[in-house]
Amino acid sequence: MKFAIAFLSLWFIFGILEWLFPLRKEQKHFRQGWLTDVAHFFFNHILINVGTYLIAVILYIFFKGAISPALQTAVRSQPIFLQFAEAFFIAQLSFYFVHRLAHQNSWLWRFHAIHHSSAELDWLASARLHPVEMIVVNLAVGVPLFLLGFTRETFGAYLIFGAVLPILNHSNTRFQFPYLNRIIATPEFHHWHHSNDREARDKNFSGFPIIDLMFGTYYLPKNKMPQTYGVDEVIPQTYWQHLLYPFK
Repeated sequence: MKFAIAFLSLWFIFGILEWLFPLRKEQKHFRQGWLTDVAHFFFNHILINVGTYLIAVILYIFFKGAISPALQTAVRSQPIFLQFAEAFFIAQLSFYFVHRLAHQNSWLWRFHAIHHSSAELDWLASARLHPVEMIVVNLAVGVPLFLLGFTRETFGAYLIFGAVLPILNHSNTRFQFPYLNRIIATPEFHHWHHSNDREARDKNFSGFPIIDLMFGTYYLPKNKMPQTYGVDEVIPQTYWQHLLYPFK
């Protein structure tokens, strides 16, 4: 029930924003693949949560000896704002390397290509993710934060922020935040990551653009937006075909 309420709330909020401030006015609200992404939105939550929990329990059993109570106490004693800043940087650094590897490794790309297969972007396109990829990402991001012992409040704040930011960044909106583009990923910044324009491929991996600047993958031309989205390969259209595609 809560997923239905969340979906309707996001549909209402971003439906209005994409109607009032569209990046691509010609794009239809019920675009191609819209129903497939609705299936991703609802089914993936179950598969990802269950899979992440089971694997996390197994990792905890094997690696609980690596936990340092003294380090965790020191981390938790910091102010919440400082904890959040540290957690955000650590999580985004982990995400950057996993995300970049998914573009460079041909087997991992078969999972990640599902996300990039959208030829049109809107807020719902953020839900098009293969569950296996998201389980790997959740563990890569969550395990370091868990081992370091950040508080539940820090975890909760990061989870909320990490859930809302991708939805905004995939939206079909023309919002630009020129003073934030090097601090926090914005729609303008992330749309270039999804571009199939040759000069923009394999760019803008992080939610913290400073990391892309550090590793030479930052790309944000002035007064220009992508011409094309999607991938060169042919990706099937239905949700169940998306689940099976990487294994074929």
